[in-house]
Amino acid sequence: MINESKTKYMKINRNMTNAEKDLIIDGLVLEGVQSFRYLGTLINSKSVISEEIKSRIAEGDICFYNLGQLFRSRAISKAVKIKINKMMVKLVVEYGSETRPVREMDMKRLNTWEKKILRMIIWTSGRIRNVENKN
Repeated sequence: MINESKTKYMKINRNMTNAEKDLIIDGLVLEGVQSFRYLGTLINSKSVISEEIKSRIAEGDICFYNLGQLFRSRAISKAVKIKINKMMVKLVVEYGSETRPVREMDMKRLNTWEKKILRMIIWTSGRIRNVENKN
C-alpha cells in the first residue's frame, strides 16, 4: 500500500528544463519534486551538490552557535576547543562528504567556513593559512 500524502517522486536530470508534473499510478497521484532530504542529505534533480554544501555549512553554524557558551569559556584551553570543533562541529559539515564529488568552488567555500570557525575559536582577526592548500 502506498501512502499518497508521503510518497513523492523525482526525476534526475542535468537539464535545466526539468518541470516535474504529478504522476498518476492506479488512481494515486504522486507529487513531483525538484529536491528532497533523505537520511539527512539534500538530493536534487540536477545532481548538483552546491546546495547540499550550503545546507551542511548552515547546520555546522547552528551546531557551533549552540556550543557557543563552551567556546566562549575562558576555563577551556584553545587546543581543547579546537579538538571539540573537530569532533562535533566539523563532523556535521563533513557527514557523507566521502560520497560526494566536490568541485574546487565548493572546496573553497568549505575552507572559508572552517577558517571562520577557527578564527572565532582562537579570538584573532588575522588570517589563518591552511598550509595543505598551498600547492
